[in-house]
Amino acid sequence: MTDRANPSLNPPPSAGAGPSRPSVTLPEGQLEQIRRLVAAGRAGSVDEYVAAAVAERLERDRSLTELQDLFERKGQAPGAEHLAWAREVLGVDDKEGEGRA
Repeated sequence: MTDRANPSLNPPPSAGAGPSRPSVTLPEGQLEQIRRLVAAGRAGSVDEYVAAAVAERLERDRSLTELQDLFERKGQAPGAEHLAWAREVLGVDDKEGEGRA
């Protein structure tokens, strides 16, 4: 899927051709939690868990960018009550979009 509203978010033509092996550093506590989930059968592997988390975040960011572009094209922004409702529904409590702990 490509993003018509923001082409800079579109993957390069080679994307999806196969997995690559980037090095990602995680806090030891997070890595241990993921390993426990894998051991309990809740994820197939650490790689699978991280890939799913990244895919979810990329989709969220793409959707937010598309929504922002829509508001910019319409020349209006959501009101404070709309933002408060969205934060409540999404469990977001700060401007960076991080979920509640």
